[in-house]
Amino acid sequence: MKTYALGIGPQIEINTGVNFYNDFLMQTGAACSIKFDNEPVVITVSTDYDILMNRFDALCTVDYWLINPPINDYCNFFGGIGAGYGIEAWKTDFTLNSVKRIVFGFNWIYLDGFMEPFIQLAIQQNSFVNANFNTDTTFTFPVSSGIRFYF
Repeated sequence: MKTYALGIGPQIEINTGVNFYNDFLMQTGAACSIKFDNEPVVITVSTDYDILMNRFDALCTVDYWLINPPINDYCNFFGGIGAGYGIEAWKTDFTLNSVKRIVFGFNWIYLDGFMEPFIQLAIQQNSFVNANFNTDTTFTFPVSSGIRFYF
């Protein structure tokens, strides 16, 4: 019989990027990530605030790790692909956001698999559409750091 553990924990992130109109963005945010110990899938629910454009967003992403080779007894490298959906609010406008992304980073396993600190970088394409069907695309580079605890 297989046993599974669920890892859950907080993460913080800084996100920079640019859209096709050359608007620069700089977001900071917090998130909660969830991972099953025997599956290469990470689910993240995040909120970000753009300090340059005064906008707020909420996003749910699912990443699938294609690789996760060990570097030593405690440290692993991971890389994969992901997708997500979210909403964004700024000024008087709401938009829907779909995300395609590539992720990679490092994770460390401590205390017999109980604690997993990590750091990751994503390369993300965000496609937006608002109620008037106006569209926009941004390319962003979120850097995240966090810790998951397995139960």
